[in-house]
Amino acid sequence: MNRSFQRYIFTTLFFISLSFQPESSFAFRDLGVPVKEGVPWGSYAGPGKTGKIDTIYVVLGRYKESVSLLAVDPDTGEVRQYNSPLPNEMGSWGFTIDQENRIYLGTYYNAHLLRFDPKTEKWDDLGRPGGESETFICSLTTAPDGKIWGGTFPSAKLFSYDPKTGETKNFGRMDEKQFYCYPTAGGDGLIYCAIRFEKTDIVVFDPAKETKTSLIPLEERRAGWLSLTRGENGKIYAKLPSGKWARIEEGKNLIEVMESEIPFPKRGLPDGRQFHLVDSLLLKIQNPATKEEKEIPLRHEASGAFIFVVDSGPYGRIYGSSMLPLRLFVYDPQDQSLTNLGKATHAGGQIYSMGSYEDKLYLCSYPGARISVYDPKRPIKFGDGENANPRDLGPLGESQDRPRAMVVARPHNKIYIGSYPDYGLHGGAISVYDPKKNERRVYRHIVKDQSIASLAYVEKFDLIAAGSSVRGGGGTRAIEKEAKLTLWDPKEEKKIFEMVPVLEAKTILSLAVSTEGILYGVTDNEKVFVFDVDKRVTRKVMDLGFKEPREISLQMGPGGKLYGLAKEVIFFIDPKDDRIVLLSNPPVPITSGMALFGRKIYFNSHAHLWEFEIPENTPAPTD
Repeated sequence: MNRSFQRYIFTTLFFISLSFQPESSFAFRDLGVPVKEGVPWGSYAGPGKTGKIDTIYVVLGRYKESVSLLAVDPDTGEVRQYNSPLPNEMGSWGFTIDQENRIYLGTYYNAHLLRFDPKTEKWDDLGRPGGESETFICSLTTAPDGKIWGGTFPSAKLFSYDPKTGETKNFGRMDEKQFYCYPTAGGDGLIYCAIRFEKTDIVVFDPAKETKTSLIPLEERRAGWLSLTRGENGKIYAKLPSGKWARIEEGKNLIEVMESEIPFPKRGLPDGRQFHLVDSLLLKIQNPATKEEKEIPLRHEASGAFIFVVDSGPYGRIYGSSMLPLRLFVYDPQDQSLTNLGKATHAGGQIYSMGSYEDKLYLCSYPGARISVYDPKRPIKFGDGENANPRDLGPLGESQDRPRAMVVARPHNKIYIGSYPDYGLHGGAISVYDPKKNERRVYRHIVKDQSIASLAYVEKFDLIAAGSSVRGGGGTRAIEKEAKLTLWDPKEEKKIFEMVPVLEAKTILSLAVSTEGILYGVTDNEKVFVFDVDKRVTRKVMDLGFKEPREISLQMGPGGKLYGLAKEVIFFIDPKDDRIVLLSNPPVPITSGMALFGRKIYFNSHAHLWEFEIPENTPAPTD
């Protein structure tokens, strides 16, 4: 553990909700930053200081820091890091080069257009060409006349920037209902926009007339991934959600073609050398002519990656995942060590859920809802082969993407995973994974057109309780209005009960079970419900009393109480009288959680892992 992070004692006189008000002091400890890496958003051949295309650029996103360019000399292996001037623009999904060999990036989360000049090594902030409503720039493209074009989220806007005059134009929405616009400039002067994800379309924009034309009839639009590429001949080719390819002729006609017929643009360096990112820390270069290969470590500066989830694991250790890049880390309370274990899955986003079974840690990650398994007793060697550790076991399937919840029902020797579907889709799932057989079954639409956001195993009645969210996959709008509670029979593998436990709740964030088998849930509209699983009735609904409760952050703990997290508080629910009690206000905001081991609660605040020790004598009611 980094020795600069020492024990921090936080003492407070705390107010106990519902008329509790004793005094106490307990320890909070900042355990440090487990992952200090950035996330690469792509690698590109670009101009160096002389203007020649002789440099490989890696766009590096950094949490709570400015987006960077790593300039890699493919001959010497030298890596230079250029940090952009905007500290809150953490990454970029757009990259293009103008006719004066300057590089443009489109940032998130305030959708700025940035320009970097390799000759002077200086940055320019060109503002927010999509307007203040936009969160990020999806992609950038350079037109034959030299103008830079970009598309935005969440309003699917199209804009242009003229490097010669400095003029920016915002042409507004390319689709009135969809969120994402990915433009590609054609050799004919037209701008072709891929509209994603729920109702994909191709919108052709004519800069001269400032008109737009939709190429896919409304009744034929479908959910999925649609991408465009400009061929060497200047024509635009579309890969449709069906997987088929089409060439766009005269800006209006889609002509089906074979992929082998497409003159894809040449990739790599002008001398023919090819390159790709192996991971965020390694660039691999191959020379097809000589068969020579070179690996260049991408050393860079990043102060910390956001922690997305934390949970208890085998042997009393605490595990978690950073987000972008996805890294598995472990904290060992015995020796107080905090270790970045590295890559744990072929997914690149973050681990969404985890659970222990037979002294192994099972993980499920985004994107693709990929399962992987880690054995703490064996050496680390990530891969997908029999001897890999962690070992990637592949995706759940059935178009599942964000595996938000996981529970282990040991009487059945199965792992149950609740998930959100892929981009553009509705219909999450409960999935059943058999670790011994490496088999999986996916049950979609357990709650019609909703996703599964939380799970709990009710051992007393041998049932899985599932809390839903009205949200669908990315780029969709909710169809249903209220989240539902479902009881699911693991023996029959089917739903046996469903109801709305809290009016106007959109997501059931967390579920937990008392020692008596009573189910408790916390919702996004800051309510707590108490559900009698045996009688199938909601006993009561109460105000939580705290703002912004966290996802998957309610667990059974000492004294039979249920401990939970909100943004600025740690609380507990006493099943004896259903009182909700403020336990403490942490010195930092809680951004995610939660692991509970013994009397220790572990949570995350941005890139830091924190520990809180539950006092021996928790607050008691006072008259």
